[in-house]
Amino acid sequence: MNGAPRPRTSTRERIIEAAASLIPEVGWGGVSSRRVAERAGVNTGVIHYHVESIDELRRIAAVRKIRTFFLDRIGGALAQEDPLEAVESMLHGLCSGDSRDPQLQLLYESLVAASRDERLRSEIAASLAQLRRWLTDWFAERGVAHPIPAAVTVTAALDGFLLQRMLDPDLDPAPLIEGLVALVGHGPA
Repeated sequence: MNGAPRPRTSTRERIIEAAASLIPEVGWGGVSSRRVAERAGVNTGVIHYHVESIDELRRIAAVRKIRTFFLDRIGGALAQEDPLEAVESMLHGLCSGDSRDPQLQLLYESLVAASRDERLRSEIAASLAQLRRWLTDWFAERGVAHPIPAAVTVTAALDGFLLQRMLDPDLDPAPLIEGLVALVGHGPA
């Protein structure tokens, strides 16, 4: 031990993390103030000091984790200069591993909940729009012939594939990867 104090996680952060970990375990509707308080090690009254409602807490936790999920897995792939290698790496990063991954389960639960929660829907939509803009700019900087269609197609294909994989865990990403790499590789702009 080096004697330096460890950073302390704030109560609000523990509450958000607790809610995020519960969504994949018990479903969107199963996340209650009581369960979050137990998981975070706080009194239930503390939760409502930090957030207006359990709905707001679920939204905050879900949107934060969804953004992190995509940024972590896509950001590393985009560190590569070659668009074809980056798309292949991005898809492998998102499509590999367990289809029952808690982060994927949180994504699925959140998308279903977004169909009934306008604020959640608009926040997830804004995150996806940001991702499409990010990919569009990245593709354009690397001379991809049609950066906007490539970004929209890659984003939509990822969403669709991840949802299909939830239903069919054995779904092979290879044909998707091959198709998207071919799309991105259609000559200079």
